[in-house]
Formats: sequence, structure tokens, C-alpha cells
Amino acid sequence: MFCIRHCFTSPSSSLFRVAVRSVGFASSPSFLSGARLRFPAFHSQHLMLLSSSPPRSSAFRSRRRSSTTSSVHSEVSAASVRARPLRRGRRRRLLKWLLVGTLSAFVGFCLWDIFVPSIREMDDPVHYYTDWKIRFYTKFPWNAISSVVGFLSNIPIPVLLREPIYGVYVRFFDCRMDEAAEESLQTYHTFAAFFNRPLRKGVRPISHSLLVSPSDGTVLHFGKVVNGRVEFVKDNDYELHEFLGPVNADTRVGNALYQIVIYLAPGDYHAFHSPAKWRVFEKVHFPGSLLSVNPAYVDWIPKIFCLNERVVLSGQWQHGYFSLCAVAATNVGDIVITNEPVKNRRVHETEQFSIFDESMSFRPGDKVGEFRLGSTVVLVFEAPEKIEFCIRAGDKLRYGQSLVLQPSL
Repeated sequence: MFCIRHCFTSPSSSLFRVAVRSVGFASSPSFLSGARLRFPAFHSQHLMLLSSSPPRSSAFRSRRRSSTTSSVHSEVSAASVRARPLRRGRRRRLLKWLLVGTLSAFVGFCLWDIFVPSIREMDDPVHYYTDWKIRFYTKFPWNAISSVVGFLSNIPIPVLLREPIYGVYVRFFDCRMDEAAEESLQTYHTFAAFFNRPLRKGVRPISHSLLVSPSDGTVLHFGKVVNGRVEFVKDNDYELHEFLGPVNADTRVGNALYQIVIYLAPGDYHAFHSPAKWRVFEKVHFPGSLLSVNPAYVDWIPKIFCLNERVVLSGQWQHGYFSLCAVAATNVGDIVITNEPVKNRRVHETEQFSIFDESMSFRPGDKVGEFRLGSTVVLVFEAPEKIEFCIRAGDKLRYGQSLVLQPSL
């Protein structure tokens, strides 16, 4: 034991010197009186090696600072990326609830008006429908929808898109473009211009008959006006004054009142012309709804022609009273009368009708006006009781085509 202790504690021992250098002393410690060791000071390089954290250069510090900044930016960007789906989710939920709320309010209003009795039944018992399906259909905002369609139809269409868009319409509704004044679809800059395209001259020869078809279309009904009631389809009629307004339609001796209903399909030529030689003294404008006048709806909804907006031109021809009524329909918000600067637009709902004094003369085939989409033309006229028609219900007509046999007039 003494030997081992002497080797590690004696200053002259080689093992002692090795141990001292490994610890980091510059020289071996010396023994003083009292058997105490005196240790010399450490070298600076030894202090650096023995320190817990070695010193770092300025480049290292800048790299660490930049790495710290980049890590902060990456954390911020990661947080923003995580927040984006949350913001999108909030927007979607907000839009969803707005849509659901609006739709629920609209449906609730419609259901309330359909199933809860209202004052309308007392104010308008003639046009009050007990069938909830009819009431639901008539409550839709068809006038607003028609206004939007009319606005869109006047927006210019790019040339490259005209032929594809118009081509679909032509094929679907079987339009006769070979009869148009301009057969090229690219010449019509708006859908309204395409829809109201004029015909080539001579494509509609005017018959020499005293009464010709005022428009292209399909015959829905024709015949006598019995007991002052106009019948538009079988078992669906209404009062003459309810449809035409306050007109004097008294007949002469030996005469009777007749009516012809012609439906204009979306693919038909949509101007209406004079059916006879007559003179117009009065125009009556009825504001109203814009319900569809498709034959299926005419048969389903009673008195639909009295509900829709219409313009009645009343006058005289050689046999007495004569009138032409243009009935508007869904997407047909405008009825344009030739030589009139102002279009007939829907006015206040409380106004039953407006009467205008007119002084216009027409010959057979003269253009009277036009629609902006498919609708109906109704003729109510006085004629001899021996009149014979040369048409049948369901016949397809062209304007200028004869409606009666000539010897009967």
C-alpha cells in the first residue's frame, strides 16, 4: 500500500507526473512545509478544454440566429396553413346556414300561403284555387324569373359561342332557319335577336281570304262564343268581359261572336300579323302573372289566360266587332306593338287594366307586334252565323294561311 501511495503522491514519481498532465496542470505541484501541495495555474487552452460549453464563433452564432428565425417563420407558416381549412370551414358553414335559412323561409311562406286560408279567397273567389298544387305553382316568382331571362337574352354572345348555343336551341325546338332572312347563326349577336329573327320575303304568302292566320302556331280551340263565355280548351271557359275588359261586343242581327286560340311554341316565328282588314280604336293592357301557356298548363289551370299579362286590341272590320289579344307567358315579359315607342310593361298589381285610345289601320298580313318568347294569340270577332272554318284543333298554322272558306263570308 505504501508503494502505491508513493507512486501517485511523490512529485518525483513518473506516474504522478502523468496524472498531473492528464488533469491539465502546466507543471507538477510542489510540496511545501506541512505536507501541502501547491498547484500551479492552469493554461488557457486547458481551461477551454475543461469548460462545460466551448466558445462559439460569430459565424456559428449567425447560423444559429438564422436557423432560429427560419424556424419561427416555418412555425408561423405552418400555423397559417393549419388555419386555412378552419377559415374555409367557417365560410362554408356560414353559406350553408344562409342558404338553408333562406330556403326554409321561402318554403315556409309558400306552405303558409297554400294551406292556411287567407283573405285572397274572399277578395278573388273566381281565381282562388283549392288545389294546393296549382296554388304552389302560381306562387312561384315567374315574373322575376322572366325579367332575369329577358335581361340575359340581351347580353351579347361571343361569335365563337353563337353557333353552338343557337344550334342546340334550333335542334331542340325544330326551328326553320331556312325561312329566316339570315340563315347564319353567327349574325345574331344576342339571343333576343336570334329569337325575333325576321323571315325572308315571300316565304309566307298571304291568302286572299278575308280572315287569315295572325301567326305561326298550333290551333288550340275555335268556335262560337256561347252566352258571352269564351272557351279556350274543352270544359275550360270564362266570361268575355273578364278576358277582354270593358268592350262593347254586341252583335248585329244574323251575326255571332267567334274565337280562335293559337299557341306559339318556342320554335315558331314569334311576330303576329293582322288577320284581316280592320281598324283599331282601343288598346287595353292587363298587368298580370307570367304563367306558362303550354297546352298542358292551359288544361290544368282554370282561367289561366285571365291571370296572365295581355294586350287586347279592339276595333271594327266589315262584319262588326274585331279584337286581337296577345297573351304573355313565362319568359315573355314584353309584348311589343308595332309603331309604338313604349313597350307594354307590367305595372302595379292593384291596377286591373289600362285603356289607351288608338287609331291604327291594318291590312291582312301587316305586322302588328311580336313576343319575346312563346305565347298565345286569341282572336275574338263578329262574323255571319254561316261562317265555315277550314281548320281543326291541333292543326299547325303559318301566318297568312286562310282560316275560313271564302264563300262563307
